[in-house]
Amino acid sequence: MPWKTADGKYLKEGRGWTDSNGIKHPSNWMIWTEDYKKNTMNLTWEAPLGSFDNFYYYGWNSDGDALLPKPVADLKITLVSQAKQSSASMLSDSDWYVVRKTETNTAIPSGITAYRTAVRTNYTALKTAINNASDIAGLQAIYETTAGASSTAKEIDATSSSVVSTSANTITSNGHGFVNDEMVSYTVGLNSDDEQSAVIGGLVDGATYFVISTATNTFKLSESHSNCGDAAVVSLTGLSSDGAKQTFTSLGKPGQGQTWPNEKSLKYNVS
Repeated sequence: MPWKTADGKYLKEGRGWTDSNGIKHPSNWMIWTEDYKKNTMNLTWEAPLGSFDNFYYYGWNSDGDALLPKPVADLKITLVSQAKQSSASMLSDSDWYVVRKTETNTAIPSGITAYRTAVRTNYTALKTAINNASDIAGLQAIYETTAGASSTAKEIDATSSSVVSTSANTITSNGHGFVNDEMVSYTVGLNSDDEQSAVIGGLVDGATYFVISTATNTFKLSESHSNCGDAAVVSLTGLSSDGAKQTFTSLGKPGQGQTWPNEKSLKYNVS
């Protein structure tokens, strides 16, 4: 509530109240001028507490100073159910491969099998995270992305073998600050002729990757998060021929509710 007494009692519009001296005030006290409220009645104004997430909370309490949380156990049941529905939806497009295998014994493409396994593995990890959360803040964190060490794009000379290692599949960027499972976007930038430069072999311009196997000055990339159980290192098959100013930019570290596999990743080749 916006107005409160000197002793911290919040007042409701249209309802009478009694001050600390035992004096009763009428229900139409809101007709008083602001000057009278503040300087004579010693009331103070507080801005409304604002909006709230009605998935997790019923609303504000009667005093307007705290949110009323929904039972954590009930929220967990709902979130696990939603995760199961998401998993089923992602699998549905490739269910026909499984039916075909059953009916005609036609092999399921390896990429399809890998994708379906990753979906189920991620669901299991998400379900565990939900059930292990101790409070609403813990549940909310599962669906939030935390900032990376730096949002500044890390520029590299992708034409240099000392920067892009095709033998170790590493990218060198001194003091990059990336951590494992952090999302990064890869951009090829322009070459000296102001044209789009060539990609590093094995990568896709504009694609999002997950950082793995980080060291102080080097990192590797994966097309999937570790929650998917298949976070294999992307093979870097060649240097860029002209990309001396390519970048990797942090997109933050996703919570476990944001790590589903991407069916469009080259590793799955789901069409």
